[in-house]
Amino acid sequence: MDEQKTPVVILGAGGYAAMVLEILSARPDLSVIGCTDKALGLSERSLGDGVSLRILGDDDVLPDLMDEYPNLKAVLALGPDLMETRAQLAKRLSRLGLPPLTAIHPRATVSRLAVLGEGTVVGAGAIIAAGTTAGTHCALTLGASIDHDARLGNNVFVGQGARISSSVEVHNNVVIEMGASINSRVVIGESARVTGSAFVNTDVPDRAVVVGVPARVVRYVD
Repeated sequence: MDEQKTPVVILGAGGYAAMVLEILSARPDLSVIGCTDKALGLSERSLGDGVSLRILGDDDVLPDLMDEYPNLKAVLALGPDLMETRAQLAKRLSRLGLPPLTAIHPRATVSRLAVLGEGTVVGAGAIIAAGTTAGTHCALTLGASIDHDARLGNNVFVGQGARISSSVEVHNNVVIEMGASINSRVVIGESARVTGSAFVNTDVPDRAVVVGVPARVVRYVD
């Protein structure tokens, strides 16, 4: 490996990991050494079109990788159905002292007045407006848009084409699914889930699952 490049390990090896790999591969200062994955059994997982993710082992290999690569950084690449696992891995990275890497797709638009926490990933076509803040390990995926002065907590997953309006407050571990819309000044409680194409114009309680137009609470996350 080129010693001038920063080594990076991707935590996860599914479809979302392939998207993260694409973002990281566009940066000449990085070298992706491979992925960790709980679903072991294949030494490599092919994702088509010449994209292949080298699986290094499960998450227990991280300390060894840190010894082998002194400047190692990590990126979470698990989808919205694994939010608790994402949160656990974020805590593990902190305990290990393994720094997270912020990754922004070259075709994303991020205001210079926005602030993104460490480990946040911004996908192609996403738009992050001035005054927006996002915490650590957020996933702002393809075509998502976040208007000015929105505040996102840690480990927030914003799905494809979702829209968050101005001055919205999103607490930790929230999932906003594909095509959902959040109106201005709404507060989304911790670990809540906004389902696909929902339109939210009132505050959402912690751990609530909301659906529909306008969105309504249908259950709570166990």
